[in-house]
Amino acid sequence: MTKRIRAKHKIDRRLGENIWGRPKSPINKREYGPGQHGQGRQKPTDYRLQLMAKQRLKGYYGSVSERQLRRYYIEAVRRRGDTGENLVELLERRLDAVRQTLMAAMPGDGLSVTEAAQRWGFGHLGNFSVLYRQRFGESPSTTLRR
Repeated sequence: MTKRIRAKHKIDRRLGENIWGRPKSPINKREYGPGQHGQGRQKPTDYRLQLMAKQRLKGYYGSVSERQLRRYYIEAVRRRGDTGENLVELLERRLDAVRQTLMAAMPGDGLSVTEAAQRWGFGHLGNFSVLYRQRFGESPSTTLRR
């Protein structure tokens, strides 16, 4: 998720895709970008397609900096197989690592959801919890209490 809490619909329209799967997203009604010039040039360049794909990944996997994304991309290229699938796998592995940390925590450890999320590179905790809930169907605090 992005750091923008209230501008998700605008981001959806800018990227031309309903990233968060919200039923009330305006991209379902208006397939053009936001603002006065939103209905301008329709044919994106190759650079724009690549940039939009990168922004989509950064927006969905939450608080991934440029440097982190570049490192994940280099690692994905180094591995065998499809680079795109490898990149998504590496980004999702962060969530899996946080889940494993929360499930392995004992009640006396004093581990909090905040510490576990920050340990694996999630900067914005609200966006992390939304992403966690979408992926695993429960909140991180529920997982910690088990």
